Amino acid sequence: MKEVNYISHLNGVFRRFSDDNKISSSHRSLYLAFFELWNQKRYPITIILNSKQVMALAKIRSRTTYHKLLLDLTNWGYLQYHPSTSPQIGSLVEMSRFDTHPDQKMARTYPVSEQVPVQKLVSFNKHKSKHIINSFINTCPKNEQEVIEFFREEKRSSLEAKKFYNFYESIVWKLNGKNPITNWHACARSWILKADEIKKGLKSNSPSHYRDNLYTSKNKTMESRY
Repeated sequence: MKEVNYISHLNGVFRRFSDDNKISSSHRSLYLAFFELWNQKRYPITIILNSKQVMALAKIRSRTTYHKLLLDLTNWGYLQYHPSTSPQIGSLVEMSRFDTHPDQKMARTYPVSEQVPVQKLVSFNKHKSKHIINSFINTCPKNEQEVIEFFREEKRSSLEAKKFYNFYESIVWKLNGKNPITNWHACARSWILKADEIKKGLKSNSPSHYRDNLYTSKNKTMESRY
């Protein structure tokens, strides 16, 4: 697969949006959310879909609205959606290419006066999108393997790392369902400390502890009789 040209692709998409009367601002928002994730993962042929993550990026609250917009984008050729029948396996999305438009080669023939406004707009959109993507990367790990490696450095099991990753992935890496996590490493360390506290609490309240207390109390009672 030829490497995706960031600017050319966005230009192609915006041009198609302009010519497509069916496209609404919500469609645009959802598509750009997919594009951010696609860019973050270095443009693979398919990307695994986390609907909560996409809805948060697109500022869509209703799951019904989300699926309707997704179906529209699929039917209109902006992407291909492959739903999964298993809750453990995410659905797949294949993004259509828009950076191979025939008139891309004609870009240098445009007068300078016509090029400048377009270039400024593209530069601004590119900078803004990169800022959003970089902010998202800083608030959560790239993938599960990165979390496993971090937990190994902390001398913790891969199972515990997977539990941590799956929990926060399911709530879109937010605290209390509202505030985005700004440092997932610190969040992971807090998770580890909390797990240790829970483990110590379980040990102190274990059945053997109660049996020992019962045995000691029984002995004391018997000794008092003699």
